[in-house]
Amino acid sequence: MDKITEKTRYSRIRRYLSLQLTGRMSETLVHSIGGATSGRAMKVIVLVVCSLLGVGGYTITQQTQLHANLSSGYDRRVRPGVNRSFPIQININFYIVSLKEFSEGDSKIGVVGSLGMEWTDSRLVWNPADYGGDLFKTSLFVSDIWTPYMVLMNPYEKVKPVLSSGMSCAVVLNGEVSCLPPDLYEATCDADVTYYPFDSQTCTLKFFVPGYFTSDILLRPASPNFRMELYEENGLWSVLSTRNYYSVNVFGFEELRLEINMRRRTTYYIASLLLPIFFMNFIQILVFVLPVESGERVGFSITVLLAVAVFLTMIQDKLPEASEPNVSYLTYKLLVDMLLGCAMVVAVVVAIKMYHKTDNHQISGKLRAFTRRMNICCKWKQSAVYIEEKEKPPVKSPEKSPVECVNDEGDSNVTWNDVGQAFDKFFLIIFFVFLVSNNFIYLVAMAAIET
Repeated sequence: MDKITEKTRYSRIRRYLSLQLTGRMSETLVHSIGGATSGRAMKVIVLVVCSLLGVGGYTITQQTQLHANLSSGYDRRVRPGVNRSFPIQININFYIVSLKEFSEGDSKIGVVGSLGMEWTDSRLVWNPADYGGDLFKTSLFVSDIWTPYMVLMNPYEKVKPVLSSGMSCAVVLNGEVSCLPPDLYEATCDADVTYYPFDSQTCTLKFFVPGYFTSDILLRPASPNFRMELYEENGLWSVLSTRNYYSVNVFGFEELRLEINMRRRTTYYIASLLLPIFFMNFIQILVFVLPVESGERVGFSITVLLAVAVFLTMIQDKLPEASEPNVSYLTYKLLVDMLLGCAMVVAVVVAIKMYHKTDNHQISGKLRAFTRRMNICCKWKQSAVYIEEKEKPPVKSPEKSPVECVNDEGDSNVTWNDVGQAFDKFFLIIFFVFLVSNNFIYLVAMAAIET
C-alpha cells in the first residue's frame, strides 16, 4: 500500500513539474523567437517540449485490465444506486437530425435523431493512476453494463429497444455513463386535416422503461426543447416548436414525451392543387356561353365534372379515412363543386330541350314573361337622342320614357329559341353566384387560421 501511495505521489509531482516546465519553456521559446506566431515556430516549440518531457499514454493492456476489473462481479440485471430507497435519475436530450416523413393517410411520423441518455453508476468508478495515469474515459458495450430498456410507447410497427446490444456507451472515471444511439423513430400520429393544405400538426413520441416505477427510475429532460444543431430543413414541413416533458401514466410508469409542432409548406399545393380547382370552377359556367349549335355543351360540362372528380379522388387518397377530429374543408368544397357540376349538366339539358322545341308547342304566359325579363327587354338610349327629343315642340301623343322597350311588338315574337337563351342567361347568373360563394366561404375559412 505504501508503494502504491509513493508511486501515486511521484506521478502527481512529476505531472505538476512537467506542466510548470512546459509553460516556462514555451514562454521562453516564444520570446526568443521574437513573438513570432508562424506555423513553423509553433512546430519547433511542440517538438522541443515533447523531446524533453516525453508523451505518456495508457496502453491497450491497461484498458483491457480496466474493463475486466469493472466487469468482475458486475450484475447488469440490477439497476445502479447504492441506496435503493432513492430512484436513479436519467437525464435525456433529443438531437433531431431530420424529419423523414409525415403521412396523413397512414397516421405516421418518422423522425431521424439521437436520444442522448446520461446517468451515474457507482459500480463503474476507477482510479486512473492504476491504469497509466491518464485513462479517464472508456467505452463499454450495452450488453456489458446496466442500461435502461427504453422503448417507444406509440410505435408505428413493432416495439424495439432504443439501446441495442451492439451499441456502446461512454463511461467516465466517476461512474457517469452517457449513450447517444442514433435511430429512425417511427410513431403513430393522428393528423388533423381540417385546414388541409394550410394545416399544422402536432405529434408526440412517447418513451418509457417497462418494469420500473417512479420509485425506481426518473426520466428527466435535460433540455426543454429538441437540440437543433444537426437539424436539416424539410421541404414539405417547417418545424414551429418542440417540447420535452415527462408525465406519469395510470400504471405508475414515467413517460418521456417529445413533442414537435410543424406547419405544412403550402406553395406546392397552391400551384398544383388549389389554383387548378379555382380555374375549373369558372370554366364550368362557360358551358352556358357555348352556342347550342356547336353540339358540345353536354360533353364539355361532363368533361369538367370528371376533372373535378379526379381532384377529389386525389385528395381522398392523401387524407386519412377518418371523421375525427374533422373532415377537411377542401373535401367539403370539392363535394359542393361536384353537386354544382351535376346540376349544371341537368341545366344544360333543360336549356337545349327548350332551344330545340318547335313552334307547334305553345309557349305559356309565364315563360313569355320570364323570357322578356331575362332577355333585357329594355335598354338606355343615347343621352343626346333624349335631349333632342326633349327640345322638340310638345306633341299630344303619350310621352315616352328615356328607356325604350326592345320587344315593342308584343309577346308574339317570343320563340322557343328565345326561351332557351333566357334559360342559359338565368343558369349562368345562378351558378356564377353559387361558385363564387363556395370559393369565398372556403377562403374565409382558410384565413381564419392566421387569426
